[in-house]
Amino acid sequence: MRVGETLMTLEDMQRYVDTEAPPHVVHVERELVQRFVDAVQDPNPLWTDEQYAGATRWKGTIVPPYMFCALMTITKYSPETGVIPLPAPNIPLPRRNVLEGEETWEFFEPLRVGDVITSRVRLSDVKVRAGRLGEMFILTYEAESVNQRGELVARSSNTIVNY
Repeated sequence: MRVGETLMTLEDMQRYVDTEAPPHVVHVERELVQRFVDAVQDPNPLWTDEQYAGATRWKGTIVPPYMFCALMTITKYSPETGVIPLPAPNIPLPRRNVLEGEETWEFFEPLRVGDVITSRVRLSDVKVRAGRLGEMFILTYEAESVNQRGELVARSSNTIVNY
């Protein structure tokens, strides 16, 4: 079903709650980190200077947490198909327009060059609220990300407003 052809109801959307996307895997490479910190002009030596970072409590370079967020959240809405592509579950959205509502992150372990991060994202909640333009769907996605050792690295919650 294409968005706009038939308006989906709350009941239609609730059947997608707990739908999980295929795992989203990212290999963290030194060049990727260097290009990212160069692009955002972050001179913090903790990200790229092994000697400096080795003398800190981290005992080596780590990846900026905000880079982790960028790697794990690809939330570009596709009006042609009416879905948000991976890493979100491939679920049709009930309306055409999408706004980022809220995003929260918890970090448990630092991300390092060489890590392989696997993130699992699922639709955890759907609500409907009245808005000036009609019904607004509030969709909440939750994700957990682990490293190659199975250690929980991060947890996130992302809410979008679909109207």
